[in-house]
Amino acid sequence: MLNQAFSDDSGSWWWWINVIGTLVFGLTGLIGNFICFFVVCRFPLSQHSFVEYLRALSFFDFFTLFYEVLHSSNDLSVYLFSTTLLNFRSSIVCKFHDYIKHSIILLSCWTIVILTFDRYILVCTPYSKKWPNLSRRLCNSTCARRVLAFLICLSLLINIPHLMYKEWNCRPNNYEHSAIYKSKGTFNQTKRILDKQMCVCRISPSLENHKKDFFLLWHNYIFHLLSYTILPAIILIASNAAILKRLHTPRQIVSNQNEHLRSRLTGTLTLVSLIFLSLYFPYAIVQTISTILIRYYPIHCNIRLILTFRILRRLSELLNIGALGINFFLYILGVSHYRSSAIQMLGLHHYEMFSKYLTIEHRNLKSFNETKRNTSLILKDSPNIKLLKVITLPEQCSSLSSSIYIPRLSKDFL
Repeated sequence: MLNQAFSDDSGSWWWWINVIGTLVFGLTGLIGNFICFFVVCRFPLSQHSFVEYLRALSFFDFFTLFYEVLHSSNDLSVYLFSTTLLNFRSSIVCKFHDYIKHSIILLSCWTIVILTFDRYILVCTPYSKKWPNLSRRLCNSTCARRVLAFLICLSLLINIPHLMYKEWNCRPNNYEHSAIYKSKGTFNQTKRILDKQMCVCRISPSLENHKKDFFLLWHNYIFHLLSYTILPAIILIASNAAILKRLHTPRQIVSNQNEHLRSRLTGTLTLVSLIFLSLYFPYAIVQTISTILIRYYPIHCNIRLILTFRILRRLSELLNIGALGINFFLYILGVSHYRSSAIQMLGLHHYEMFSKYLTIEHRNLKSFNETKRNTSLILKDSPNIKLLKVITLPEQCSSLSSSIYIPRLSKDFL
């Protein structure tokens, strides 16, 4: 009961920071990932693997942020208006909601891991002596689609326990929850915010003990600790370290323009991966440590420590939301082709202040479209051109015919 009371911390200052920050960063990230998805779809380099990964990353980040914004809106609605927005009324809907939510969260994490590993293979070319064409075989759109399909199937398989053990469970009427704490440090007060049943999707209380232990073991160790924290962190740290070492290694000047673009793109994607690593994983680490300590160590009476972990969880969760919504702005600042494509897709290339950020390709396309539009306007505004029948006249009448027809031609074309 005490753990449930601390989980329902509605009204506390860290709860308000988490809810308002989630709504602000989440809505901004939704707009950014929506634009990012359609901008990447317009990329001419569709045969490259990073295009597929960026498209999938913006898609998974969008729906992860959508779930976070939806749940924060529901918490705010419950606290202010005593009305829940997620009233599933059925365990089947509840099961699939949590199943899809956690699957997309895991896919969002692993997509950027695979994207970073793809950059590592392309830039560092490991095992080039044994497999000289390894980067060409792996860093293409066909292989990227296969990897993404494998990740989707694996994520759906890992999250099957949500379908097996989650149920739509309602608490008793007049349940006292939402822990509110005074500044003096008294932690035994709660606030009653509902006079009706409070329902939530959680493990069924009637579930057998060995099934509860299995679900907690899977949720804490398989999902959070292994799949969500340790393995992604190891791959990201190792890949980024190798990429940064290669980027800062002195090399010969290459005149090929594609090599320059790839290096610029690699730097931006490496920055995205490092920011993701620094903002995304604190929440997973805090969540895992707090769960393990509360479950396996005798600190359940240490209310101050439990409260500290709860505050850290709320604040690190906000960093998680920021990591999911910041990618669009990093692409805009780091990749000129992406920035130019976004400006053109949003229709901002018509304004002079944005035209200077267009690439040469898009500037030429803009000039061609303007020339074509001006030509069509000239043809639309000019009168119909009359065709003249040429008649052979005697030489004495040639001068007279010229004086007749030349004014007519000049009048029709003007």
